[in-house]
Amino acid sequence: MLKALIGLTKPVRYRIEGILYKLSSNRESLEQLKDRYRGKPMLIVGNGPSLNKTPLDQFLDVPSIGMNKIDLLFDRTRWRPSMILCTNNVVVKQHSESFLKSNIPIFLAWKSRWFLKSKRSKSIHFFNIFGSEDFKPDIVQGVGSGATVTYAALQFAYYMGADPVIIVGVDHNFDRTGDSNVYEKRVGADVNHFDPNYFAGGTIWGIPNLNASEEVFLRAKQAFDKDNRKIYDATVGGKLQIFDKIDIDTAVGIANKVDNNQALLTSGGKCDE
Repeated sequence: MLKALIGLTKPVRYRIEGILYKLSSNRESLEQLKDRYRGKPMLIVGNGPSLNKTPLDQFLDVPSIGMNKIDLLFDRTRWRPSMILCTNNVVVKQHSESFLKSNIPIFLAWKSRWFLKSKRSKSIHFFNIFGSEDFKPDIVQGVGSGATVTYAALQFAYYMGADPVIIVGVDHNFDRTGDSNVYEKRVGADVNHFDPNYFAGGTIWGIPNLNASEEVFLRAKQAFDKDNRKIYDATVGGKLQIFDKIDIDTAVGIANKVDNNQALLTSGGKCDE
């Protein structure tokens, strides 16, 4: 009954948040991102355990988007993302202090602003989320909602003009899956992320909905294809089958502007799993 009631109020809540967002002064930081990386490779970095096998230090000069608690990886690599995105209220509440102390630009869903422990930080910026899952090419207006923050990252990359986009660390493989908007208390070490304390035992986490994630990933692929841009998936051992697979060595070559065609020919364009 409660879940059904939440579903009924969702459209109203999104409309109200959209109006409040338009009345705020948050859109300027998004407008400045327009075409910032036009025609340049961009890396989108997920949080799966495969990151422990991903040579991020070979992407040091590549524009990149990290997500959620990616900073837990920083003591193991010199790589840093150009920005960090988060759309999940639970993650914002858990990681508020880290976001507020960050020297890296943090982009949070407008709806999660209430979960910050402080409203004062030059690093924090907000973006609106629509109630629909449509892929939105103009993030100043808002991004389409989805079952994964990676969908928002792909919309950011599109708006910034990136081509190609290379995904790593999106393993698409969890020990628990289910419906969207289902949360539970984590038991034991976290085997679903690059750090066992990512969602430590006793903390709340959202159960991944892989089917819903695949639906929005397909929307992103269609948008990029329509604009003659590419999304490659270089996740080491990744299970996602929506995007064209390449191995990590090919990804390094493409991202660092080694001749793309030669890099793909050398590897056969296949993911090394």
